[in-house]
This record gives sequence, C-alpha cells and structure tokens, in this order.
Amino acid sequence: MKVCFVSFEYPPKTFGGAGTYAGFLVKGLKDKGIEVYTITTGDLPEKKIYRIQAPNISYWRRLFFMKSATSLLYKLDKRFKFDLVHFNEPYMIARSSSIPSLCTFHSSQANEIKMAILGLKKFRTVRGILDLTLKNPVGSLFDIVTAHMVDEIICPCFDLAKLLESYCFVNEQKIHVVPNGIDLESFDKIGYETDFLEKYGIEKENFLLYMGRLVSWKGIEYLIEAFKNLKKEYANLKLVIVGNGDFEPYLRNFALGIKDILFVGFIDSLIVKNLLYESCLTLVVPSLLDSMPMVVLEAMARNKPVVASDVGSIPLMIKHEKNGFLVKPADSKSLEKSIKLLYENPDLRKRMGSFGRKLVEKEFTIDKMISNTIRVYESLL
Repeated sequence: MKVCFVSFEYPPKTFGGAGTYAGFLVKGLKDKGIEVYTITTGDLPEKKIYRIQAPNISYWRRLFFMKSATSLLYKLDKRFKFDLVHFNEPYMIARSSSIPSLCTFHSSQANEIKMAILGLKKFRTVRGILDLTLKNPVGSLFDIVTAHMVDEIICPCFDLAKLLESYCFVNEQKIHVVPNGIDLESFDKIGYETDFLEKYGIEKENFLLYMGRLVSWKGIEYLIEAFKNLKKEYANLKLVIVGNGDFEPYLRNFALGIKDILFVGFIDSLIVKNLLYESCLTLVVPSLLDSMPMVVLEAMARNKPVVASDVGSIPLMIKHEKNGFLVKPADSKSLEKSIKLLYENPDLRKRMGSFGRKLVEKEFTIDKMISNTIRVYESLL
C-alpha cells in the first residue's frame, strides 16, 4: 500500500499534539510495511519526506503550505501512483477524485471559537481579536469544506466525533474514532540528563508540571491559584510551566508575588521532556476545554499520576482515583485537594503511576492506533 501523508507539522518541527501524532503515525505505518511518502514543511531532506518552504505568515502559513502541497501531491501521484492520501488536520484542498482521501481532525474550530471568547474575557489582545474575527471563521470553513471533500474522517475521541457530525453536517458513518497512541518502545529508549534540573534548582518529586500551550482555555491560572495555597504548607514545592503562547503575559502577571513558579518556555528536546515527566510529582492538566491531550499519555507512560479536568476525552485516559484525579474545570480548590493527596502519599503516587502505565500498555499503544488506522485505509480501497 502506498500512502501520501500531508502534514504542516512533522518532526523535528512540531508545535503540539498534531506534530507528535504525525511522527508516531508515519513511523508506525512504515513498521507495518506501509510505503509512506510525507509532504511537510522545513528544509531537512530525508528519504520519502518532501519538505516545502512555506512563507511563515500568521494566519496564512497553512494556506500557502497547502497550495504548494497540493501541487506536489499531484506530481508525486503521477510518479508513484498512491493508493490514498491522508491529511493531518483540515486544509482547503482541491479534491482529486482519482485518489481516495481521509483527514485526521485533532480538534474543531467550534471549540476554538469558545476558547477565543474565553481568552478575550480575561486578556484582550490584538492576536485574540484577530483569532476570533479572522482565524476562527476561516478555520471553520476549512473544517466544513474538508469534512465534505475527503472520503473518511479520523478523530481521537467520541465527543469530537459528535461535534464534527453536528457542525460540519456529515454522516456519523464517515467518522472513525481512533484514540491516540504512544510508541512505548521508542519512548522508553529516550535518555535523560539532570542538567536542566540543576539549572533551575528543581528537586525530583518536588515539583508540579504543566506542559502545553499557554492559552486561555488551558485553565493555567487555576493551577497557579491552587499552587499559591499549597505553598503555604509546602514551602519547597515548585511549579514548572512548560510552553509558550499569547496568554503568557497574563499568566506571568497573575503569578507575580508567588515564589517558585518557573516559566521555562517551549521545549522541543525529547530528552528534557522525558526528564521532566520522570522527575515531577505529578502532571497537571487544568483545561477548561480539551480533546485528548498527548501529554497525559506521555506522563502515564512515565509512570506518573495525572491531575486533570473532567473535560473532553480526558476521562478515557484518567480513571478517577486509579491513575490520577479528575476535577471540575475552573476549580482551584479541587486541584489543590488532589495535589495535596499526592504530595503527602508517595505510595499512592507509585500505585497510580503503575496503573497508568499498564493502562497505556493495554489501551493506548502506537500499535493499536496504527492497526485501527490501517482498517480505515482498507475501507477506502
């Protein structure tokens, strides 16, 4: 089977879960004997990976990428005769009836609009206004057009499937739920070193970890509020915030006067990320809205409990009081209570971490994700 995989994000250039998914998926497909040709951005030529130089212009970069990617796709198809094309995220595409197609949706613009409104209520920025008035309406159009132009749709969770069905007006039989997976074999081989901990004066098992975009809908201010109260009892506890985003100035201002909150910026080194997962007390995911964040699976793969909001498909990954705690969104007191239980009970942390790892091994492996994806491919042929 010959597959053309089209993705704006692809390692080493990743910004979030879509890029991580792209790397895992392509490697997994190749391991299963699928011949994959990847079209993406960047300038690192590799065998069967075709990289496009797209102008880095806010709001339009994906449109520029897709124009070039579509042209390249048709040229490569004439040469290699693809069995299907797989788009990673929705793009405004010119459909070719001769190539069966599918698209993976990791989120929806319907939720993005809610998130943009939340952001503007807290911190009014030019970027936030542009997101709501320009990016989100255009993105919604991309969602709807792509959903109708491709033959099949993949998404990681049932709540997103229902949302796509309702606002993109597509038949539910067209949508396939394929949960995200982790390549445990590769993940376990990632080494780690301690220089990063020493640089920031961080002690193992004595810091909370947030890893993700710094945007309004991630609910990070509620974690900061919970941490502020926890510091009154646990003077040595630290909070490490990994990521960047337009909400960072607001969060830094919100955290003023609170000791030991470390904003360390975006980290793309797998070695450093692995170290942080391995060394933290717990990962905290205080989202107000979310789908199926990869960071939860990554922390579970490292035998760590997770404290997360009961939103989206997070409850598929976090079994309350088994491998972590589910809390109400926008509830700093619940976050504080759950973190306190973990801080004071090392044995509980160990048991929860072990349960989480076993759950990943059973339900969220890359092998399972790849097998289910191939079934969708086969339905197109």
